[in-house]
Order: sequence, then structure tokens, then C-alpha cells
Amino acid sequence: MTRLRQLHAARFRGARFELSLDFTKHHKSIAIYGENASGKSTITDALEWFIMDRVGHLWREDCRHAALRHVHCDEQDGSSVTIQFDGKDRSGTKTLSADLKTSLACDGDDFPGLVERLKDDRIFLRHSQITRFLDSTKSDKRKAIASIIGYDEIIQFRDAIQQTRNALQRDPGYASAKGQMESLQGKMVDLVGEVVSEFDRFHEIASERTKPYGLETAINDAASYVAAIQELRSRAADPKKIQAAEKLKQLERHCSTLKTEIAEVQSALDAFAAPYARLTEERANVRKLRIGDFLSRGKNVLEEGLFTDAQCPFCLTDYDLETLKVEVKARLLEIATLQQQHDAVKGAKERLLEAVATVGKHAGEVAKEFADIPQFSTFLFELRAATDPLRTLYKQVRDRFETLDAYEPDEALAANLAALSDAVKSSAEQAKEEAGKLELTEQEKSITELITTLQQLEQHLRDYRENHKKRSQYEQQILTLSAMFEAFIKVQNDALQDVLDTVSEDVGRFYGRLHPNESVDKVRLRMVGEEGVEFEFSFHGKVTHPPHKYLSESHINSLGIVLFLSNARIFNKHARFMVLDDIVTSFDIRHRRRLLRLLKEEFADWQIILLTHEAIWFDLIKKELAESGWLFKEVLADNENGIMLDDSPATFRALIEKKRGKHDVTNDLRKLLESLLKQICHALQVRVAFRYNDVNEKRMPDELLSQLRSTLKSKSRATSELPIFSDLAGSALIANVDSHDNPDPISTEDVDVLFEDIEKLASLFICNVCAQPVRADAVIPGDKKIACRCGALKLDWVA
Repeated sequence: MTRLRQLHAARFRGARFELSLDFTKHHKSIAIYGENASGKSTITDALEWFIMDRVGHLWREDCRHAALRHVHCDEQDGSSVTIQFDGKDRSGTKTLSADLKTSLACDGDDFPGLVERLKDDRIFLRHSQITRFLDSTKSDKRKAIASIIGYDEIIQFRDAIQQTRNALQRDPGYASAKGQMESLQGKMVDLVGEVVSEFDRFHEIASERTKPYGLETAINDAASYVAAIQELRSRAADPKKIQAAEKLKQLERHCSTLKTEIAEVQSALDAFAAPYARLTEERANVRKLRIGDFLSRGKNVLEEGLFTDAQCPFCLTDYDLETLKVEVKARLLEIATLQQQHDAVKGAKERLLEAVATVGKHAGEVAKEFADIPQFSTFLFELRAATDPLRTLYKQVRDRFETLDAYEPDEALAANLAALSDAVKSSAEQAKEEAGKLELTEQEKSITELITTLQQLEQHLRDYRENHKKRSQYEQQILTLSAMFEAFIKVQNDALQDVLDTVSEDVGRFYGRLHPNESVDKVRLRMVGEEGVEFEFSFHGKVTHPPHKYLSESHINSLGIVLFLSNARIFNKHARFMVLDDIVTSFDIRHRRRLLRLLKEEFADWQIILLTHEAIWFDLIKKELAESGWLFKEVLADNENGIMLDDSPATFRALIEKKRGKHDVTNDLRKLLESLLKQICHALQVRVAFRYNDVNEKRMPDELLSQLRSTLKSKSRATSELPIFSDLAGSALIANVDSHDNPDPISTEDVDVLFEDIEKLASLFICNVCAQPVRADAVIPGDKKIACRCGALKLDWVA
């Protein structure tokens, strides 16, 4: 498991110059205090940007890379974050250039892979994350937890099942089969007053309808039905006349149906032509529909901050990402509108093709079936001839729609359709007239009508069953996918509940430690419905949810904290460190102490970075966790230098060396002198006037120098008479006592002199071996001297 060894940030967020955190070789936990707006979250932001390639709270507000650079950093300088993890060859520096491009330089080939693996772990918790999660919907909570436990790919597979099912439900073949079945049902009702879906029922109807004729053949299957029809025909004086009449009657009905079908072709063509013409005018844009999925994925990449350089993620051309986001969003809206238009025209195209195919098929069947009736040879020739232009129309519409080539209906086509419609109408009338010429008896007419009705019903039944089979195939696939989806949901939810139960063990226990003997207990996570997750708890013995129903802000805040801690402990595979940034805003002292003890006892082997803006809370942290080896730092900030993590002389020396020659270091020299004098005065137990609270820390260098010299006169007179004291007393840093934060600028030459004076003062009291001051309580036995910690530096001293 990975821990932090060192963190360095420069020209990043609040850090104008180098900001360093050394967690020591023991990878210690650390608590950091800084007032509101002091810039302490620079530490969290630096870690988050390095590991996650983004800073969540900035990215959500569309404040991205430009917001990461310190406002006063030089244009040519890059912002950088360096992290060293535990182990060998596990350090790297991530740089953000002035033109907002990122780069990573690292030790070891595995370092980028390590950072990538850390992305999947729970590392960062801010107060805003807690409230955002707890205020989210049950569905959003479920998605968040699914992401934590690695269910994202499973959910994608589930969604693929659902999308495939939905696509089948919208398939034109399925819609056509259902439409044909509805049409055939209507025709069967017109013929016999009911929908006939089985041949057994057809045979029953045939038996009932032929009963008045006293047939010897009982109809109960296909063979007996054929025999009964033959027997029925034989009842006529001339059976051939009956067959001729049947055929003419069938032709009449076919022609009537064809006339309706031809009208449907013309109607479908009219509904398709104009919208398609408008669509082809957008041809260039419509072709871009194919990149809609690509753009959607790109939009997600940009919004989730997965690509952060100021470049197009696809071609790597320099481009402002915010501008690119706006443009992609606009293009997706345009594509959505075009997609709706395209889908509508596609539906019209499918209707037209189905109508053309129906007429072509029916015309061919009629021409073949009635080819033996000589008086209709001309009409049948016209039917056969009509199939060629219909085939051409079908091919043109199908192919041109695929390429979005322009299509205008041929004027001759409309004329041909009208002529064909007139021909089938006149042929229907002719068939009726020819049947009348046969001079059938009433019984023969009745037999002819019955046979024709049964034959037509039989054909409708066959067509109905064929379409029913096609529909059933679709529905079987849809039902199978639905069953898979429902079973998947159940298995997924059962598995998710098992995971929630595991998490709930820690959640309930941690929550109980924060809120013992209170009216809220038995806290757990549970599935709510098929798609939701919510906290459940017992309130005064009554099990209920959601938390906002009864719980206070402090209790709700506790839920977010314990859930994060539980998830980190259970699911983190790589990171053994976490960052908790201002997470106890609504906690009282009692609950804060319990949280610290929870961290100390349950996460003793974790490295924790705890940040706060509350001084009292910081003092409590120090009291509770100092013995556990925690480090403690305070964030200092000013407009000139940005933020720093301590005020030691070493820090100011390094800062002055970095700024000399480029920036005014007058204020830094004053701070260096002040810091050094505080260190010396504290070690020598120099007495200064009492002051209240924080004012005690804000003492001027002149006061400290004067009191130090006064103490030395009684304890180490020879030292007090050294020239360095008068040199410093007369310097610009001491003379201008009214400018604590902004002393008047000092010339470059004076800077060198003052720096030397300060170093001379330090050499008198600070050991260059152990870097510690001589101390008034470190008296050398038998000698009128005091010493530093290692004893290398000594100072005359009268006890």
C-alpha cells in the first residue's frame, strides 16, 4: 500500500514560491491549520491535481487549468507539483506550463501506472463532497456507490441489454409484422365476423358454413377441407362454371385490394418526398450523425476532466478546452435535431418501401394466378409490366436514402400509378361482369360465394400466421432480453446489497463511536426500489429513512464521514493515505474528540492529512494526536509570498535566496530577523511585556532585540557589548518600527549587509552542528556557561 514521503508545490494555487511538506521517512500523518482564505487547500488541490488530473471543486465551476497557476507567477515559469511516495524510484514532477499544457517527469517506469491506479481509490474528502452526496437522489447515491465498488462496467453491460431490447422494439420488421396482423384481423372480421388464428378454428368455420349443403364429407383437417370443397363444386350442374366463377370472384377481390394498396404507395410517396428533399439539403450535416456517439464520448471526457491539456483530445491541436466544450455541446444539440428529422424521414421511407413491396408482390401473384383467363391478358400484362418501375422505385429510394442523394419522384411514375389504379378498378368491374355472364343459379352463386370466402379466409390465415411467427420471433428476443435485464437487476441488486451490508458493518460501528447512547442507531445502507440506495437508521427505536427526515446537520455530516472512511478501508487497493479537508464544520467539541479517537484507533496504520481553519479544533488535534507521532503545521500567507507552512529562519533564508535580485526582500528580511529573535529569546528565557492572545505573537524586532540585549547585560555582558547589536539596532529593519508588514524597501547593497548581520547574530546563538540554539536551562555543570543540544556551541552565562 502506498503512502506519501514528500510533497512540493511551486507557483501552484496559493504557493508563489516552493511549498514543501516532508512526511519523514516514517510517512507520518499531519494536521495543518490555516485561517479561512489562507490557501491551506492548496495542499489538497496539489495532491488531487497530481493524482486525479483535475481538482473537483474547480472543475465543477469551469475554473480549470488557468486557476491552478499562482496569480503572480512569472509568465515564463511553469507551475509544478512534485510527489515522492514511499519506496524506491517512486517520485515524479507534474508541470503546468504557461500555455496550460501538462507534462510528467518521473523516476521509474512504473510511476505513471501507480498514479493511474491511485485514481480508483478513495483519497480526498472535503466538506462540500459530504453535503453533495447526502443531498443527492437515491439513484445518484446508487451510481456513486456503484462507481466506488467497481460496478461501472457491470452497469454498462446492463444498459447494453436494455438498449438492444429497445432497438428490437423499434425495428421496422417488428412494426410491419404487427401492422400486417392488425390489417389481416380486420379483413377476417369483415369476412366471417371474427379473427381466425388457428387452422382448427378455420376448419370449424368451414364445417359450419357448408352444413346447409348436406355434404357427406365432414371437415376436420386440411385433407377433408379440400375434399369438401371438391364435393361442394360437384353440386353444380356444371362444376367448371363454378370454378370459373370462383376465379372471377377472387380476381375481383384481388383487384379491389390492389387498388387500396396502390393508393397507399402514392400516399407514402407523398409523405416521404418533401421531408426527404429537406433532409438532403442538410446532407453534409446529416452525414455527421455518425460522429454523434464520438462527440458524446468526447463531451464526457471533457466534462469529467479526463483530458486536461489545452488541446483537442483527438488531433492534439492547441485549443482552449472551454471553447471546445461549448462547441461540442452546440454540435450535439444540432445533431439531436437532425437525428429527429432523420428518424422521421427514415420512418416514412420504411412505410414507402413496405407499400411498394406489397404492391409488387401482390401484382406478381395476381398475374401468375390468373394467367389462364384469356379475357384479362391485357390487364395481367400491365400488372407484370408494373413490377419493373416498382422495383426501380424501391431500389432508388433505398439506395439514395443511404447516400442522401437527391430524389424527385418521376412524373411518369405518378401517371403509371394512376393508370394502374384505374386498370385494377376496371378489371374488378369486368370480373364482376364476366361472372354475371356465366348465368349461375342461385345455389351456384351461393356455392361460389362460400368457396371464395373460405379461400380468402384461408389465405388471410396463412398470412396472419406468417406475420405472427415473425412477430413472435421478435417478441421472444424482446422477452428474453427483458428477462435477462430483470434477472440481471435482481442479481446485481442482491450483490450490491451484499456489498452494502459489508460497508454497513463499518458505517454502523463508526457512527456508533461518534454518537454513542443517542437516539440514532442501527445505521446501514440499503437498496430502495430497483435503482436507489439510501441510509436507513433507527430513530427512537423506529426504523426509517432518509437521514434528512429526522437527523441534525451534525448527524448527517457524520454519515458522510463514516461512509468515506468505510469505503476507503474496504475498497482502497493502493492508497494507504487520505486527505480530510475541513470536514467537521458542524461538529461540536465532544463529537470532534470522538472522531479523532476513531481515526487514532481504527486508522492507526494509515497516513492522514487533516486540514482545518479552526484554531480550537487544531489545538484539540494536537492534544489528542501528538503522542501518536503526528506532525503539525500552520499555514502562513501574505500577498507577496503566497503561502508557507512554517516561519522558521531556515524557511525565510531559502526564500530570500530565491527572491534576491528579482523581488524586494525587505519584508522577508524583517520576518527572518523577527523569527530568529523569537527563537533566541525563547531559548534564553528573555522576559517581554505581557500581551493578550494573538497579540503576544506579533512583537516588533526592535522590542525583541532590546529585551534580548537587556537580558544579556545581566547574564552575558561581554556578548551584549558586541557590535552586532548596535549594527542591527541602527538598521532600516529596526529603525522603521511603524511598518511591521510593509517596511520601506532597502537597497540591494543594504540587503547584503543586513543579511550578513543577521547571520552574525545567528552564529552567536545557533549551533551550526545541531542547528539548535543555546538554552538558558542547558547549564554546563561547574562552568559558567550554557550550551546547545549537542554541546558544540557554548555561551558565557551567569546563572
